[in-house]
Amino acid sequence: MIRRPFLLFCLALIVASAIHAQTPAPAAAAGVWNALSAPAMDPAKSAHAENVVIVRDRIRITLTDGAIQFTQPVNGVTSGAAFRGNGHVIVDPPNPIEAQQLRLFIKQDKIAMPFTEATFSFTDGLLDEVAKQVKWETSAAGLGDLYANRQKTREDLGEAALPRLLQGILSADHARTGFFLADLKITGKDWVEFHYDALDPEEIRVSRWTDVGPFKLDDTWLQFPGHNLSSADAWKDPMAKEDFAIRSYNINASVSSGAELSATTKMTIEPRLAGQSVLVFEFDSNLRIETIKDAQGTGLGFYQARETKDRNQSYGDYVAVILPQPLALGPPQSLEFRYAGKRAIRKAGNGNYFCESSGWYPELPNSFATRADFEMVFRSPKNSVLVATGVKTSDTVDGGTRITTWKSDIPIAVAGFAYGDYKSYNDKAGDVAVDVYANREGDDIMNMIQRAFESRSDMGAVGTLTPSAMAKTMGGEMANTVRLFSSYFGPYPYKSLSVASIPMSYSHGQGWPGLIYLWSASFLDATQRHEIGLKDGPELTDFFRAHESSHQWWGQRVGWKSYHDQWLSEGFADFSGILYVRYRENMKEELNQWRQEKEKLRKKDQLGHTRSALGPIWMGSRIRSSQSDVFAYQDLIYSKGAYVLHMLQMQLWDGQSQDPDHNFKDMMQDYCKTFDNKAASTEDFKAIVEKHMTRSMDADGNHKMDWFFNQYVYGMGEAQYNFHATMDYTADGKTHFKAELTRTGVPETWKDVIPLYAHIGDKSVKMGNLTATHPTETVDATIGGKIDRITINDHEEILGDVKQ
Repeated sequence: MIRRPFLLFCLALIVASAIHAQTPAPAAAAGVWNALSAPAMDPAKSAHAENVVIVRDRIRITLTDGAIQFTQPVNGVTSGAAFRGNGHVIVDPPNPIEAQQLRLFIKQDKIAMPFTEATFSFTDGLLDEVAKQVKWETSAAGLGDLYANRQKTREDLGEAALPRLLQGILSADHARTGFFLADLKITGKDWVEFHYDALDPEEIRVSRWTDVGPFKLDDTWLQFPGHNLSSADAWKDPMAKEDFAIRSYNINASVSSGAELSATTKMTIEPRLAGQSVLVFEFDSNLRIETIKDAQGTGLGFYQARETKDRNQSYGDYVAVILPQPLALGPPQSLEFRYAGKRAIRKAGNGNYFCESSGWYPELPNSFATRADFEMVFRSPKNSVLVATGVKTSDTVDGGTRITTWKSDIPIAVAGFAYGDYKSYNDKAGDVAVDVYANREGDDIMNMIQRAFESRSDMGAVGTLTPSAMAKTMGGEMANTVRLFSSYFGPYPYKSLSVASIPMSYSHGQGWPGLIYLWSASFLDATQRHEIGLKDGPELTDFFRAHESSHQWWGQRVGWKSYHDQWLSEGFADFSGILYVRYRENMKEELNQWRQEKEKLRKKDQLGHTRSALGPIWMGSRIRSSQSDVFAYQDLIYSKGAYVLHMLQMQLWDGQSQDPDHNFKDMMQDYCKTFDNKAASTEDFKAIVEKHMTRSMDADGNHKMDWFFNQYVYGMGEAQYNFHATMDYTADGKTHFKAELTRTGVPETWKDVIPLYAHIGDKSVKMGNLTATHPTETVDATIGGKIDRITINDHEEILGDVKQ
């Protein structure tokens, strides 16, 4: 997905006054929720704390000297405490990657900081841990306001700790669901949070809320698994700690010309772990839930965050469902959600709508790691066209309402829909139907631009600004992308591809299985874009359309296991977009695109950081922070992720074959087949690369690609290369050449595989790969035929500075 120029932060947050269901929650749950929302301190659980030590894996907190007081127990569980006095906290990062991230924020290699105030929210054994180190005294320590105010502040910002505390307190297995949050007022750093969440694959997290424009952004200083486990191992099974999986959805929805959405969603869940009484889903808070029922039709209690409306900072996007009995292993269970609201759909002109990409039905946070069956019924105005994921199985009209039904032919990660006053165009890519749905009329912004040009004769002519004018052209382009990517990556995974235009105020693309949103400005012709001042940036070109089309493979056919692995989707899509440029335009334009990608990585932000200095691409969404700007995530994860794949492509390039990319195609098709409709990790992809690597790629001599991934995926750095070659010719028509490659700017242990190219007249042929394992490499060889010159980096495949 490409998003520019708008900054969209996904901030899930809640408030203490969150609204609960019309159906009352069970008494225990209601009592717990109310007590958590309005915490009361326990005068019998106050103490003077002196050198009290609290340890959570690598987090070590010492209450050196001060007063501590706990909250009153809720359902037999004490879950809060406040401290005022002097203390210090120490956290040692577990590896160089995390240490580098920490230096980015605090310019130190480890956390060793004093604090003067603290609050603790927990469901683990903190009370017992502290009780062994203090003597209780009956005292009104006056710490209640401190605890309550910090909780409210966090929830207003998006901490969403209340539903997590509710889960832990009501769980039948407190050890498995343990939760710990220490919020410390650090000297010179304001408040910093230290988390240990047993339900997260990466249990430990250190973060701080920071002002970024109109938002508060949660900077993640550190995040890693406990018990010395690697993140790769922790995420090997992304569902390992999930209480349940969602196996199917049956959605009955209605959309109106006024942009209202109402729906009844039935889901089938499969219990995976026993003992949980609270199930938490991601869900748009602007859609208000009316009822939740179980399979017997019994109303269930629930708690939903306050409605965000048009507030800059969301109040949260979750719903916590209270089960009458703890979840038990056994047959699947069903839940039915009934809800309605505005703002999940935005109207942007006559017949122009934007439907949110997520949150319009309840889902798990990491939905791209799982798959579910979808059956959907939509009721929409008769004069509009609605298109959704899946296969359309019926289309009828009842009075002023059009009723369409849709069914996924295979389990899919997510589902979406689009509707409006569309003109449609139909094309084909082999057996794949490609249908374009373009708005007949311009949206509000297009119409405003149109009126401005019509009112002034000196502004030139733009014709009629409407996406529908380019529907046929767009259909042909999208069909071409399907043909190309099918040849490179394997069969298109669905029966059809639908493409819908979205209003100009949403300058990005978005994809679901078999359905793509494209920015309506990309439906304007080049002359119109030029006249209204739109430069041909990534959002408007053939590259953009191909990028979004390729997400049918990257993200949909092959998902990702964790945020660390999202470069496998966005980076691969960026690569695919540039690949399409080669075939749509020419090799010269493709190479220009690769140069631009490299320049993005070298670009500095307002703080003087280059993109490549913000962290490795494996850091994923954590690249978004107060230490970067709005474009940093896209410039790094997309561009460097694409470059990683491009380097592998050219290392596998077979210059002697009629299809030089055949090795690369075999590798990518194997990857898609192996993880067909599954989630993959970085290590999973590395294993596929190792299966297809050539001898020259074996820089370590162990048939592993660790050297490559450690440098370019898990690591940082950019080499500078100098290359020169001299040639003389033998009497029998051969070429004797000497070449020297020198490398600087990176550690001496750095390695690379450098393709060498022979030039004969205006032709260039890949001779082979130079496996560069030392700062200086030399080649002295004789080859048949007369060669004019030898070069490197002919295809911009070296992610570094090259001089020759």
